[in-house]
Amino acid sequence: MLQTNILFLDKTNNDRSILAEAYFNRGLNNAVRAFSAGFDPSERLDRHVFDVLRENGIVPDDYIPKPVDIFLQAYSPRIDLVVLFEPMSQRYKLPIFPDNPPVTGLSVLGSLDREEASSRKQAVRACYADLRLVIDRAVATGLLPGSLAA
Repeated sequence: MLQTNILFLDKTNNDRSILAEAYFNRGLNNAVRAFSAGFDPSERLDRHVFDVLRENGIVPDDYIPKPVDIFLQAYSPRIDLVVLFEPMSQRYKLPIFPDNPPVTGLSVLGSLDREEASSRKQAVRACYADLRLVIDRAVATGLLPGSLAA
């Protein structure tokens, strides 16, 4: 059975995409694996993202912002599905990936876009909570692969 690889792609790879990668991989499902990257990645992981991952039982040591270009290299894992966060998909030109994987979008506000939050950490928590709901719904409706490889 082949592993299905998903790439969550965002601007800075420092909140939505990393949180989505971490949440999707939390169960260590061998049939589906998530990765994340950014068009313009931050230099380091936001400390609030780090804290929220830890609060949710995820060891954040392996999560760092990465450029999308690393997934275009010959040694990179094959990407079977690219997930963009709306409305970011209109702002950046998607690179040409080997095997031309399908692209889908998820609508989740980034933590910096959450004006209702009283603190940065609260905004990251709200972003993570919304991501969990959206990802679970996307898996349940077949938009994202679940526990069985495609």
